[in-house]
Amino acid sequence: MILDSLVLKNFGIYGGRQEVALAPADDRKPIILFGGMNGGGKTTLLDAIQLVLYGAKARCSGRGKLGYRDYLREMIHRGADPTDGAAIELRFRRAVDGEMHYYRLNRSWRQTAKGIEEHLEVTRDTEFDSLLSEHWDEYIESYIPSGIAHLFFFDAEQIKDLAEGDHAAEILGTAIHTLLGLDLVDRLDTDLIALARRKRAATQSTEDAEKARHAQEELDRLQGLLDKATQAQGTLGNETGRIAKDLASCEEKFRQEGGDLYLLRADLETERVGLEKELVAEEARLREIAAGPAPFLLIPGLLDETEKQARREAEARKAAVLVAALEERDSGVLTLLKRNKVPTQQLNLIERLLQTDRTDRAGAVTEQVILNGGDHLATELRHLRGVILPELKSEIDQRLEVISSLQERLTRCELQLARVPTEDAVAAIQRELTHLRKKHQDRQAELAAHEDKTRVIARQLEDAKRKHERELGDEVESQVDREHHSRVLKHSSRIRETLAKFRVAVIRKHALRLERLVLESFTHLLRKRALVTELKIDPATFRIELTGGNGKPLPIDRLSAGERQLLATSLLWGLAKASGRPLPTIIDTPLGRLDSSHRRHLIERYFPVASHQVILLSTDEEVDEASLDRLKPYIGRSYTLTFDEQQHSTVIKPGYFWNHETTR
Repeated sequence: MILDSLVLKNFGIYGGRQEVALAPADDRKPIILFGGMNGGGKTTLLDAIQLVLYGAKARCSGRGKLGYRDYLREMIHRGADPTDGAAIELRFRRAVDGEMHYYRLNRSWRQTAKGIEEHLEVTRDTEFDSLLSEHWDEYIESYIPSGIAHLFFFDAEQIKDLAEGDHAAEILGTAIHTLLGLDLVDRLDTDLIALARRKRAATQSTEDAEKARHAQEELDRLQGLLDKATQAQGTLGNETGRIAKDLASCEEKFRQEGGDLYLLRADLETERVGLEKELVAEEARLREIAAGPAPFLLIPGLLDETEKQARREAEARKAAVLVAALEERDSGVLTLLKRNKVPTQQLNLIERLLQTDRTDRAGAVTEQVILNGGDHLATELRHLRGVILPELKSEIDQRLEVISSLQERLTRCELQLARVPTEDAVAAIQRELTHLRKKHQDRQAELAAHEDKTRVIARQLEDAKRKHERELGDEVESQVDREHHSRVLKHSSRIRETLAKFRVAVIRKHALRLERLVLESFTHLLRKRALVTELKIDPATFRIELTGGNGKPLPIDRLSAGERQLLATSLLWGLAKASGRPLPTIIDTPLGRLDSSHRRHLIERYFPVASHQVILLSTDEEVDEASLDRLKPYIGRSYTLTFDEQQHSTVIKPGYFWNHETTR
């Protein structure tokens, strides 16, 4: 089996419609990695897959003691319309008789006047399958029994329960019973008990029969009371439903009349005042910016010409200073040459050369002085144009964008305020709405009281049934007077004893293989290979017994917390391998209590080979950057669960927390 994709519509913390691909992109990269902070929706993904597969039988983390319909109602996204409801769609493929088939499983539900309405649709190979849709519960139980689903879909809490040992034997026993088909044996044992009770009832004495008759009369009386209470509860439930329908109609009318806006009037006024203050502050800041050098942004060409003129004037000043210095130098040179009686012809030649040089250098001195701004003016203008003005333009653009957004929000707010009806316009319907809400609350309280009464009667009825069974069972063996009934009772007792022995024998027969698979898994994960040399599973109690490297018993509580967690993971891994079912593995927050060494062993030795498809739901502290590097060769797809504070919804985005190649 390969999970191809998952679609969530307004489910739990996931608002709107979101689709995520789950199929590994490469057979050598089986891991699909999801990253999310605590409370970001990792466990909700695991719940979604279990819920769409198993419905009411799903072991969802957030359900607690809620009834199934109440749980579905709670899992509709807070921001969604309950009448639109929520939906989960799972696409997967599996081979049947050597041929690959493609399935689309869609489970949806919505709030109606009668309560939560659920719909299940199954498509096989692109065609709707009415038979599968109607009998999906039986189909999935035959393929992946709900009793062993936790071997493939598990979270840190399940690992914790197994690691701490409080529920380890119970979880292990349930899994082994389901794997070996012993639940059928348990049902047969229950049927034999019922058969024995009927035969005992047929052989009781007159006195016992009288006691049984009184017990039966009490049963009938309580059953009558329960039927009346149930009928009254149903009538009250119908009335409550009618009031709820009237209330919903009134609330809709209230909304159509603008009642919601009327109730939000104070909030809208507060929002408008706040927006106006923000707008005034932003405009004031924009004026402050405009009072500085910002106006120069209007004359970029003139600034360019000014910078060039300032540069030319600076060059002219430098040339004038140079020419004056040359004149003084040339005069001194000629005087010295005359003093040394240089021939007149040579002296005149030198004088002409010096004159020509000065004339050439004096060309820049003729530049007209307009700015007279000093030698640093050109540099300052270049800094103004290249640094200060671009920064100001960016800030002005940002401010204008903020102002535009504030003006748009303010306009929307004022339009909403303009649509707010007056108090007189909604007063009558608001009074009717208040009355209906009070009436609905009263009926709900009355209905709750009836439900409590019904539960009390139901408990009394159960007590009466147990008493009736005891009366039927008192001193039966001594009163048996018919051979047929006696033979049935004896044989049923022997069969039950045989079934008990058969149960233990089957478990013992398969225990060696289970023990070997679990020990292999534990040794593979453990860094201390000589720590445990033998592992036994008690076929009666399902308790785990370990033998240390020294050949002596090793109590589980002697293991470190990390080693116990690895042992718990090994139990699930070994049982999954024993099931022989090629199913994906989904692991929610698996590394919370492990040290770095144990984490490395799980990352390198378990995750890449746990299954042909492994979906990991992790925080950034569990699969951190170092762990991500080690997992990189095995990651086919990765996603990050990001919570949007404004939408109050988690969004699934491609890529893990850090921008690694493995996350692309």
